Amino acid sequence: MRKRWGTSLFLLFCIFWVSNLSAAGIGSKEFLSSHFIKSFRKKEYKKALQESDLLLKEHPRDPLILRYRALTLEKLHAPRKAIRLYQEILAAHPNDIPARLFLGLAYAKQNEYEKGARQLRLVSQHASSKKYRHWAQAQLSRLRKNMHAEAEIKKKVYVLGVVGAAYDSNPLLVPNNVGLRSQNKVAAALFPIELNVGYPLWLKRNFRTDIIYVGEEYFYTKGATQEDFISQGLAFDVKQRTFIGKRSVLWTGRYDFRINFLDNSFFSVVNRLFASADVSFWRKTQTHFYGRFGVLNYGSEGANPNRSSPQGVRGGFGMTQYFYSSSYKTFFFIKGEGNFNQTQGDNFNRRGALGRIGLHTPFVLLRKTDFDLSAGADWGVYPDFQSLSALDTNVREDRRWDIYTDITHHWRQNLATRLFYRFIDSQNDNAFFNRTRQVTGVKVIFSL
Repeated sequence: MRKRWGTSLFLLFCIFWVSNLSAAGIGSKEFLSSHFIKSFRKKEYKKALQESDLLLKEHPRDPLILRYRALTLEKLHAPRKAIRLYQEILAAHPNDIPARLFLGLAYAKQNEYEKGARQLRLVSQHASSKKYRHWAQAQLSRLRKNMHAEAEIKKKVYVLGVVGAAYDSNPLLVPNNVGLRSQNKVAAALFPIELNVGYPLWLKRNFRTDIIYVGEEYFYTKGATQEDFISQGLAFDVKQRTFIGKRSVLWTGRYDFRINFLDNSFFSVVNRLFASADVSFWRKTQTHFYGRFGVLNYGSEGANPNRSSPQGVRGGFGMTQYFYSSSYKTFFFIKGEGNFNQTQGDNFNRRGALGRIGLHTPFVLLRKTDFDLSAGADWGVYPDFQSLSALDTNVREDRRWDIYTDITHHWRQNLATRLFYRFIDSQNDNAFFNRTRQVTGVKVIFSL
């Protein structure tokens, strides 16, 4: 689409130079030999914009210079400024056909099809030059196809799901310290089920808003049944693509509401907000900035709410930097985050940081198969922690590291199988929280 608009603009430039330069206040020879146009042709648009200011001092409010200044603004990804400039030209010169034509095209590139079509119709009806009428009609025909195509974008329900089976050597919430429990840690089979069902409420080329049902269930076999976890909720996901200077930025915002159950009993209510921005600062790279904030409410306030209640807020801010190969099929990433918990009970107040590095690449020996490997470390300190156990009065300071790897085979575009393994080691000055865990298994990932 962009290439077609660009080709049309180039042809319009040529027509304009041949048939319309002599009508402008500035002479055609002076205009074509100016530093402004030379920089414009070299695609040095920032320099061209500065030189247009100098040229306008010699020829104030000249419509030809202003038109090309507006085109320069479009090249610098400032479409709104360009549109305002076209409007200023037409306010002073209502019969300026090139300005009206370029205004129609500028509207079209911003997906304001009705406004663009209105300007193009005026050009096709009132232009004295056949060339302008023909070009306006051609652009109007293309614009109508785009309007029709956008109208036919179907909003439909989509499903994203994961089902699997895994071996878990130490299910969550089972401490690796026999002195604090009547039984040792219990290995178990784990069956994860994840299901997202979404619908796009608004869907445009550079903007969309989805409402999503989110369900997660993690079932264990006998021996760890008390650790079964179920989460049900709704999410609203908003994405908007814009330009800052020459850089494309994808903005994402998401709100999650979850109700969680542990061992078939009410466990917590969670409200979370996520915000992120994705931008490329260098070739073959992508930078992901993000922030998260959550409010968690639990059914029980704890034995001593002032010390042991985990209710409160969780938050964090971080960045992930991706580096891609020339084919963009392989990438390396590095991630860093600072985070905090501020809770009702002092024992759960936390300040921490985490880091992670990883690699994704096609698997050399098999087609349609990817390989992932990553490692991470997480550190956190609980500055006000006081042990409630007479067996261990040490302070708490989390030191966790893990290694993860998987192989994913894509059978079809909407169906894949993943073999995965994760090793987790959590150490602490307070032995109650020390634990190691290994999880390995298979997942089936699908979409409908």
